[in-house]
Parts: sequence; C-alpha cells; structure tokens
Amino acid sequence: MSIRRFFAAAAFALACLASCVENDRALGGGLISEDFILETGTATFSLPFTNRPSDSVQSSNSYHILVGYMNDPVYGTTVCDGASFVLPLSDTSDLGVSPKLISAYINLSIDSTYLPDASQEGIPQNITIYELNTKMDSLGIFNNSITEEDYSPVPVNKGTPVIYGDGNIRIELTDEYAGKLLATTVDEYQDFDLFRDRIKGLYIKVDTPPGHITGGRFNYLQFGTSVITVNFTMNDPERGIIDRDTTESFVFGYTYAKNYFRSTSGTLANDDPDETLYAESLSGIKPHISARALKDTLEKWLAGPDINGRQVIVSRACIDMPYKEPADYEIFETEHPEYLYAFTNTPWATDSLHYYMPLPEIDGVASKGTPNRSLMQYTMDVTSYIQNLILADPDSVDASYDLWIAPMNVTTDDETDMTYYMFDNRNYRRVTLEGPAVAEPERRPRLTVTYGLMVP
Repeated sequence: MSIRRFFAAAAFALACLASCVENDRALGGGLISEDFILETGTATFSLPFTNRPSDSVQSSNSYHILVGYMNDPVYGTTVCDGASFVLPLSDTSDLGVSPKLISAYINLSIDSTYLPDASQEGIPQNITIYELNTKMDSLGIFNNSITEEDYSPVPVNKGTPVIYGDGNIRIELTDEYAGKLLATTVDEYQDFDLFRDRIKGLYIKVDTPPGHITGGRFNYLQFGTSVITVNFTMNDPERGIIDRDTTESFVFGYTYAKNYFRSTSGTLANDDPDETLYAESLSGIKPHISARALKDTLEKWLAGPDINGRQVIVSRACIDMPYKEPADYEIFETEHPEYLYAFTNTPWATDSLHYYMPLPEIDGVASKGTPNRSLMQYTMDVTSYIQNLILADPDSVDASYDLWIAPMNVTTDDETDMTYYMFDNRNYRRVTLEGPAVAEPERRPRLTVTYGLMVP
C-alpha cells in the first residue's frame, strides 16, 4: 500500500469511528437535582449617573514628564506641570578644588507632543524652571500635592524660556543653581542618594493661557534625554591641574516624574445630567455612578416579579456608553480614549483625593472598554462587580464601591509579556457621551445583565 493510500485509509477509519459515537444528550442530567431548574434571562437598567470632577488623582509617571495646556470652549482649561530628579551622569567625577563657573545650561528634550488641532503644533508656550525644596519621594502622590512651599520661588532659568514643541531647547541657568551642582562632592557622585538629599530635583511650570484662546499642546519629555551642562575651570594642584576648562553633565528626568495637572472642567459637574455626559482624562470631569443608588436599583429588581427574591447568578454584565457623533472625525481619532473603563476609588483615599484602580476583573474580560465605531459606543464588562454588589450587605456599600468611568492606559512589558491596566494619568484624552435623557432610548447609557435563576 502506498503512503498516500495508507493515510487516506486511516483518515476514513477515524471518520467512521467519530461518526459512530453516540450523542447522549441526557448525559450528566442525573447530577443536577430535580429540585432545581435553571432559568435564564436578560435585564436592562438605566444607570444613576452624575458628572463629577476627579479633584485629584494619582500623579506618578514612570515614562515621561508632561508639560503643557489645553483650552477648550466646552471642557475649559487643563494645565500640566512636571517634576523629576536631577542626577549626575558620572559616578566617578572629582571637580577639584574651588571650581570656577563659566556657564551652565539645560537642553530640554521634547520627544513628542499631543495636540488635537494641527494648527497648534508650533505655538509658543512659556515655561519656568524651579528648584525643588522637597525630595521627590516625599512629595504627595496626588496631582495637586505640590504647593508653593515645595519649590523655590526664584527660577533657576535665565530670561523667559519658550517651547515650540518637538526638539531641543537650550535654556541658560542661573549662576546660583550651577554653583550648587559644582559643589557636588566625590561621595555624592558615588552615592546618588546623598546627591538627592541636597539636589532634590526640578519643577517645570507652564504659564496658564488666556481663557479665551482655544487650542493648546502637551509636550512629553522622555527620561534620560534632557541634560544639564556645566562649563567650569578646574584646579587641582595635587593632580597637576591648573585652570583647565572642563565640562560636567547632569541628567534631568530619571526613574519617575510627578505630573501636576489641574482642570476647570468642574464647571460641567451635574448631579442630574440629561442629554450629555463628559469624560476627560487626568483630573478632569468624569461620569460617576453611585454604588448606593445602583444597589437600590438592583434590590428593587431582585424583589420584583421577574426575580421575586430568588438566587441570581450573573452570567455577564456590561455597561454600554454611546458617544456623540463627532463633528470632526480627524480630531475625534486624536482625542478619544482608546479605552474607557470602570474604576473604583481605593478605600484609603477620600472624597477629594482619588486613587483609581480598574475593576479587578479587567484582566479576564473580553470587553475592556474599547470603542465600537459601527455602534458608536464603548462597552465595558462589569460582571464580577455586579455579582458582588448584588451579594453585598446594603450597609457595607459605601463610596469605595462607586464607579468612575475614565480613560484607561494599557501597556505590555515586552520582556515579561505582562499586560498592565492603569488609570490613564499619562495622556490627555476626552470624549462626549450620550446622557441618560437623550431623546433616542437606544442611545442612552445602560447596564445589561444576563443572568440565571436557580428556581426551587
């Protein structure tokens, strides 16, 4: 028999064997008690939305320093300043005896920008650089934690620096600040913790734009690319060095940054929104769902005729949030969040200090809040959350159960292949959503629960 005929015969035999298996649809039926019959159903709920500003959110960022602003006739003004470490580029330098300053400057490196409107690409933005008085690791973790007491009132830059977007900008530094860098000891070069005790970092502050001017730009300063250069004359008689012109370098932006953003979109806050909901990243306004109000809605459903107090097993629960049809699709593609998901505020935060975490089931759900462009809506799976809320003692449901609908950042570590889901405090994004009272009922935000009932 040829090899081809052998495999053909084997495939035919396997096909005959498979077709002869008896399909017993009653198999396993005896394992389920006849006292219980599983019924299924679907219920749709209106959601008790409010629109609230975040006030303050977590600010640490391990990717870049974010500096800039955005002015919008609807959302108002969002401004972001950034702080990070200054560290020597060398761990073996010795600056000699009484180094004499020649000049000092910083090359700020802006590797990318964000702007919905291309006409704003090269707009001038005034910045000021200050020296931190407080160590980076002692600054608060929230975006509004920094105060005027945390940085020197005297700028370290000369003149009025202006940034125009991508690229490098050279900014001359004051003799006083350069002198502090030239005072770096051999021990501080060898132990960066000692250096950071004295040189605590820099804070870049952008001028607040006039409120009537629409537009703006956010600038991203990548870690390790902005360098401070100090030119000086070195003397060290023991090493035979006399009046040698020398250069020493320090890096600005290392390990992590703390970005301090603020928004005026709180003017859109509404405890009873009608046709519109607003979702803005950073500390801007966000759709909010009171867990207490949602629990009351579910309790009424559980006590109603469809359920009548029977045990509910949630198979799937999704929140659908339709968005308004964009007036300009090109701008929409730039500014809409790639992910819009449900977050809770950690119990140790407060009503005014929010540390957001996505619902813990995010890693195992299919609907992670990506937009469906054909339906013009975001869909987010909240199955475990709804099941837990149904089971929760009403007296235990507090503000830590509340849902905040916010942009989410998703990153994957190439080395570990791990995916991380985080509140997006790295990017400025916004989207205008349909509200609970929009004219078309099918366009209203809703919760859809698919469930089973164990019926005695």
